[in-house]
Amino acid sequence: MSMKKNIAILILLSLYGVTNLSAQIDSGKKAIEEGTILHCWCWSFKTIEKHMETIASAGFTAIQTSPANTCLVGENGGLEFMSKDGKGKWYYHYQPTDWKIGNYQLGTKSDFISMCNSAKRHNIKVIVDVVPNHTTSHVESIEKDFINAVGGMDKMYHKYADHTIRSFNNRKEVVLAKLSGLPDMNTENKKYQEYFLDYMNDLIECGADGFRFDTAKHIGLPDDPKDDEESENDFWLVFTGKKSVNGKKLKSSESLFLYGEVLQEGDSREAEYSKYLWVTASKYGKLLRSALKGKNLNAKGMVNFRNDANPKLVTWIESHDTYANEGESAYMTNFSLRAGYAVITARKDGTPLFFSRPKGPESVQFPGESKVGDEGNKEYCSEEVRALNHFRTEMKGERDQFINGKKKSVLAIKRGEKGIVIINLGTMETEEEFPISREKGTISDKAHGIQAKCDGKKLRVKIPPETIAVFY
Repeated sequence: MSMKKNIAILILLSLYGVTNLSAQIDSGKKAIEEGTILHCWCWSFKTIEKHMETIASAGFTAIQTSPANTCLVGENGGLEFMSKDGKGKWYYHYQPTDWKIGNYQLGTKSDFISMCNSAKRHNIKVIVDVVPNHTTSHVESIEKDFINAVGGMDKMYHKYADHTIRSFNNRKEVVLAKLSGLPDMNTENKKYQEYFLDYMNDLIECGADGFRFDTAKHIGLPDDPKDDEESENDFWLVFTGKKSVNGKKLKSSESLFLYGEVLQEGDSREAEYSKYLWVTASKYGKLLRSALKGKNLNAKGMVNFRNDANPKLVTWIESHDTYANEGESAYMTNFSLRAGYAVITARKDGTPLFFSRPKGPESVQFPGESKVGDEGNKEYCSEEVRALNHFRTEMKGERDQFINGKKKSVLAIKRGEKGIVIINLGTMETEEEFPISREKGTISDKAHGIQAKCDGKKLRVKIPPETIAVFY
């Protein structure tokens, strides 16, 4: 856009009372960065819409959907999370057959639009999980429209895609070879970029406010190895709005919240990825899970994110990978998950994501009480999660401080002198005191109504076992 056009727009906006254009553009992104994300894992668009009011009242400022693209259909189109006969598997929507909105697991394009309209009415932002790195390994299922759009099957994949990643320290393998048996898209192919850009722009027009890029670490940075037939490695320039492709550009890029799955294993280059988008704090999540298992929330050990992209981080105690793939976090109790969520939500930096597990007994992977498309369990709207989400909103801009109680099983996260979250992992009630400068009197925690006394310099409180108390 020319300078004259920019000036003309600013004049028109000022006539209508809009005096800070950059603030208006950035407000959507900031709402996500400074808020909390509910990962509505495997919920259908209709299910999300049905529960939008509950999500909003629980204090979440954004939801993240599972991939909306056309995907592999299992035998008879079943909706089991995992089935031995192939009738249903949750990961089918991570096996694209085309990049158009709507699939049998989550719903139609009309369903998606309706969900986004509902989200807007409830002031909830919508993040869509997108899968640009690979297709299904069932190549016979790939749609002809997609094959033709990218220039044929011989242009679809990297020439190195017949190899499988053996070392995550080898960037050539990481960005050009197969991951988990899924053929690696030629993400430098301009025709492919244009086709995928049309899909993302369609999602934006329908109401999407941001995107999570699945397997982002496996899509090359500008100085990474590339396909020999392509002139440059510019995927991240195009898909963060810094560059156009074939005359097309990512819409509303200035206001979109973009983050990538950059798992910290091998040469993950998270600092370089953070020049383009936010990244996942996977090492910190693993650290927290270990600390929770050992009931040892050492204050000093909790501060460092162990990620060179800090503070441009999306944080989680559990993700769909740690729950559904490795099963590493599936053993965790609901309280442990809430306690981990308390750490990432009470602290200042990072954008916390709450993963919605399927319904059923805790500490059981795929308990079988719900299917793909259904609402997850009710942990996302529990009183502790609700209090933590509202705490984060109230504490914007306040510095954080980590303080242990009498034992390392008790951790307090203080935000300036304005509020404090106290986590007791122990199985016994504990009486604690923490420094805080506030007026004398009694204050109630927002989750349980626990009473604490303030003398102007300290807060004294008895915290029941396995409890999160939220004071502000």
